[in-house]
Amino acid sequence: MKKPLFLTLLCVLSIGLYAASNEKPSERELVTQNMPEIEAPSKKYKVLCFSKPYGFRHSSIEIGKTMMEVMAEKTGLFDVTFSDDLTEFEPDKIKQYDAICLNNNTHLENGMKDPKMRETFINYVKKGGGIFAIHSATDGGWPEYVDMIGGNFAGHPWGAGGTWGIANEDSKHPVVKDVFGGKNFTIKDELYQYKDFDRAKNRVLLALDMSHEENLKRKGNRADNDYALAWLKKYGKGRVFVSSFGHNKEVFYNPEILKMWAEGFRYVLGEVDVDTVSIPKPVAQ
Repeated sequence: MKKPLFLTLLCVLSIGLYAASNEKPSERELVTQNMPEIEAPSKKYKVLCFSKPYGFRHSSIEIGKTMMEVMAEKTGLFDVTFSDDLTEFEPDKIKQYDAICLNNNTHLENGMKDPKMRETFINYVKKGGGIFAIHSATDGGWPEYVDMIGGNFAGHPWGAGGTWGIANEDSKHPVVKDVFGGKNFTIKDELYQYKDFDRAKNRVLLALDMSHEENLKRKGNRADNDYALAWLKKYGKGRVFVSSFGHNKEVFYNPEILKMWAEGFRYVLGEVDVDTVSIPKPVAQ
């Protein structure tokens, strides 16, 4: 016996509603849902997001751009320009930006070969520009660039498929005090170890927790066992924030990481003034 037409339509509608209710949110929706609210900024800043890699290309570059779009829209902190054109670093163009987001652009030294452009870029920061460096922006660079960033990639024993213990070393610092309530946490991501890293020149916020059982299954190459993962610093009059996190796509909509990144941007843009004086590595770590 055939079903009445209205029952057929009702079944079709129910199936459609069920499918819609079980549809996974898009990456953009996840970033939007998890982007924190911040204090109203004193002005709207201008940020360049540069994502061109000159070595390994991370699949998370595109969601990095999405994160930047959503942060700009939802917080009202800045307008963002996306460009992979190195001419944006020329003197007449770079000066328009309050900060530059280096979005997983490996081995910038292979692209920015012109000594004058390198000098312009470094001087831009020394004279007051901001740098927000995500993950592989710390992979490669000429000596002045490495000095500005604060460290240089030297491998990733703690790979993208693992879940690793993270120590919140500076739990009262404004940039990380709200990240997991200022407590230690775990995260699934690829974590770097660094050479040319001097804690005395950087304010370390988060680091690998070397008391964590999973972390101890992989051996790093630093004799001091100091594996910083997020830090900030002054560079001349400029401001630098570095996040080793940012290999896995999920990191870009992790609400706790987004809290840190939003506050990191407030710092590099000069919206807030925070302590950048180096602190010793905690004894427990």
